[in-house]
Amino acid sequence: MFHNYFFLKRLAPDLGKKLKGQSLLECFSQNKDELILGFGGQDRSFYIRANLDPNVSLLSFPEDFARAGKNSVDLFSELLDKEVTSVSVFEFERSFQIKLGEDALIFKMHGRRANILHSKNNEVVSLFRKNLSPDFDIVPDELNKKIEVSESELVKHNYDPTSLIPALGKETKIYLEQDGFYEKGNEEKWKRFNQLLNQLNHNPIYLHCGPFVSLLKPSDEQTDSAIEATNWLYNKTVRGFYFEKERNQAINKLKQRIKKSESYISKTRSKLQQVECARSPEEIANILMANLNSLQTGLSKAVLHDFYNDEPIEIKLNRELSPQKNAENLYRKAKNRHQEIDALNENIAAKEKLIDRLSRQILHIDELSDAKELRKYLKERGLAQKEKVKEENLPYHEFEFDGWQILLGKHAKANDELTLKVANKNDLWLHAKDVAGSHVVVRQKPGQNFPTHIIEKAAALAAANSKRKTDTLCPVIYTLKKFVRKAKGAPAGQVIVEKEEVVMVEPKIL
Repeated sequence: MFHNYFFLKRLAPDLGKKLKGQSLLECFSQNKDELILGFGGQDRSFYIRANLDPNVSLLSFPEDFARAGKNSVDLFSELLDKEVTSVSVFEFERSFQIKLGEDALIFKMHGRRANILHSKNNEVVSLFRKNLSPDFDIVPDELNKKIEVSESELVKHNYDPTSLIPALGKETKIYLEQDGFYEKGNEEKWKRFNQLLNQLNHNPIYLHCGPFVSLLKPSDEQTDSAIEATNWLYNKTVRGFYFEKERNQAINKLKQRIKKSESYISKTRSKLQQVECARSPEEIANILMANLNSLQTGLSKAVLHDFYNDEPIEIKLNRELSPQKNAENLYRKAKNRHQEIDALNENIAAKEKLIDRLSRQILHIDELSDAKELRKYLKERGLAQKEKVKEENLPYHEFEFDGWQILLGKHAKANDELTLKVANKNDLWLHAKDVAGSHVVVRQKPGQNFPTHIIEKAAALAAANSKRKTDTLCPVIYTLKKFVRKAKGAPAGQVIVEKEEVVMVEPKIL
């Protein structure tokens, strides 16, 4: 009932007591749907915060308001320093105005189409929500509805109060229906109508869980102050609205990760099937070894007997290598093939485990009902929304995966800065083995070991940013940063590594 005329009829005089004689000292917006008005005078200050988000559309009156140092724009500047002369509600209309001499700020509280208008000499000259351009056609004096509240007028409207006074709103119509008003006789309807108007004008303001305010439906919590009720409703509604928004964003983010993981599993299974069904390089190498005496260096291909299938087979060769060296390369590929199959299976298992964990996190977040608990849970699990940091002057690109921070050097000089100045001694350091490439650092989490799938993910990133980025599998070395040092006079990006381990991964960006 906040947008109801009878509530605004109480709010306007309460605001008048606070604002009359004060001047508008500041008027600004920090986001597209919120306007802040700061009034002051005689050592007093008063703020109006108008949140006109179509899903919220509420006012509040904070005692103080700290303006942000950026992303803030001044509005209605021509009204600054003008003194408030009155605050009044428009008769039987869901709007009120703050008069500043010949100017006025009209608060049109029409739900999703709520707006704040600047009028002068009975003409709208500017809007807060400029997308509601039809508001320019509003004539302020015509907002006052001339309604005669009498039995004869009620008869003309078939004894329907909400037809006679549309400003009664949906809440009042529902209240009348629940009270059995429309089943009563005409004499009783007239009597009950007058009782209704008396309730709307004199009842306390009831505060309900939901939250909502009512002038008709009693509750244990109530107030006679329209300003106090407005602040209560704003705090309860906005807190709940933005909590739901924040929770839904967290859940949607997790669902997107699940969708990506499911897509990865599907693609990886297809690739695994291709690798497993492809002809084994070991078999081809065996065929070459069985025919070494009949082969010579310089051949680009050879047709030999395939004793596995008892038929001819054409084998491609590197003409610069001997037949034996070609066979050795095929044996190496066979070994890599086994490692690739193992890696693909491990990656599928890791993604399935991740999906299970993300699904459990979604269930837990869905059960939370407090913003502080939600933010604490997201922060503890590395799921909190991070502000975007400008990377122009940083020597690295930053990534996040499963709550772990991964840094990728931008170029050779940046690699040195990342490894020698940015990385901590117990961070994990990775680099593609024996080829040029970017340094990669995984930030340490105190008391936690680096998970295998995080090492592999960072290694895949290092491989994808190296000279081996087109290889099927790439060996990547990793160690703690404290075992990496720079030799005096060494070229940019070149370091000495001790106590490294090697992991075979498919080059892949995050």
